[in-house]
Amino acid sequence: MRTTPLLLAAALLLAARLALRLTVCQPTPAEQREADARARLAGRRATDYALENIREEERAYIARELHDDLGQLLATLRVDMSLLLQQPVPTPAMRELMTGMDERLLSAITSLRRIASNLRPRALDEGGLYFALQSLRHDFEQRHGVACKLEARESELVLNDRTSTAIFRIVQESLTNIARHAAASHVRIALRRGCGMLHVTIDDDGRGIAQADMEKPASFGLLGMRERVWAIRGDIAITGSPRGTRIAIHLPLPE
Repeated sequence: MRTTPLLLAAALLLAARLALRLTVCQPTPAEQREADARARLAGRRATDYALENIREEERAYIARELHDDLGQLLATLRVDMSLLLQQPVPTPAMRELMTGMDERLLSAITSLRRIASNLRPRALDEGGLYFALQSLRHDFEQRHGVACKLEARESELVLNDRTSTAIFRIVQESLTNIARHAAASHVRIALRRGCGMLHVTIDDDGRGIAQADMEKPASFGLLGMRERVWAIRGDIAITGSPRGTRIAIHLPLPE
């Protein structure tokens, strides 16, 4: 019977500590709203991540179908047309017509390859991210006459397909925006690893993006870039000045 007061005191002390712990851990309304907002943002990014993966898989499937089926058919038709052109033709008008058909077939094949490459860059499958970025840089220079420099180590860009595709698309969209709006003469793309992150910077010496332009609802290119970065749990900052525009992206590397 003499132990009963001690047990009662111990029980009261335990109850008091538990009550104090519950009181301390109970979040305030503001903290709860912040936690709910973080949870919603995390959920949205997870959804964006999943949807982007689905879209890339669909693009890759359509690109393969275009290249393997329609591309092969057009190539075969052009071979047949070349054989016909080697045969005697009744009239000059007929030869002119056939030559025009051959040129249109070549144009269709070129357009098909460009569309398929936009859907799924074959350079990613053939040589990896570094090779694909070099091809993108070279094509940008040839099409727009803007000097473009890539600073990266091939060994640092050996990544899984999901991350490689996302980075390629981000750089591709950046170059598209520069060609359309920047009026730049030089572009620099730099990628480097550090502390478990991949740091990507894209600089141009154009007119510089204004804050108002970044906030326009119709800025689909910038919105798409942000969503791609957020979908792979990265951060993106876009700054403009009279000396040009800088896009700085920090992406967690897959383990």
